[in-house]
Amino acid sequence: MALKSFRVGTLVLCALLLAVTASAKEKVAKLTFQFAGNTRTYYSLIPDGEGPLPVVVLLHGSGRDGLVMADCWKDLAAKEHFIIAAPDAWNSAGWDTGPDSVDFFHAMIEDVAAKHAIDRSRIYLFGHSAGAAFSLVLSLIDSEYYAAAAVHAGALRTDQYNLFDYAARKMPVAIWVGDRDPNFPLDLVNATKKEFEKHGNALQLSIIPQHDHNYYAISDSVNRKAWDFLKALHLTPPVPVDEQ
Repeated sequence: MALKSFRVGTLVLCALLLAVTASAKEKVAKLTFQFAGNTRTYYSLIPDGEGPLPVVVLLHGSGRDGLVMADCWKDLAAKEHFIIAAPDAWNSAGWDTGPDSVDFFHAMIEDVAAKHAIDRSRIYLFGHSAGAAFSLVLSLIDSEYYAAAAVHAGALRTDQYNLFDYAARKMPVAIWVGDRDPNFPLDLVNATKKEFEKHGNALQLSIIPQHDHNYYAISDSVNRKAWDFLKALHLTPPVPVDEQ
């Protein structure tokens, strides 16, 4: 009887150890890299998996940091086997194309790639609030780098409409927004959708009934829908001029 109890106890202990090990592997890591003479921070989870993995770049809202976004996405990333990289903005109050330039994001991705092979045809953007608005900006000024963008509660300002002139590619974009969002009212979001469509860009808009600006209350649902939108999209290499 004692031997049988020992065996059962050993099995339980092994199961607990495996659970702890799995949990440790899914822990978000705080990482730093050098860019433009400064130390920059991002938060990442790289799940187990051989071969190149997709990457979702997560942009936080005003007053937040990358860790908040990474924590919202880590379980889905571990389950679906994609990498998340959530940088801190230079100024937590908002994103700025000066210190948070296109090259800054590229440098972060290269730091990720040094740790695990990535699928460069499947680098995606996701942002909330200020991060959502900046993701839309990046979808225009760096359209040949990311495969697609999905955002919660974001829109372009009218003075940013000229950025369509810089879009070398019509990137697929999706927006989720609450019908009670005080920061991004539907008139502003619908105007953004019309501007994308005016320039021949497809934009998928999903209006969430009875929802305000609180992404964190429904992040599991939004993230799953965003990933379902993103994961099927690939960045297609441009056709060489001599083949056109």
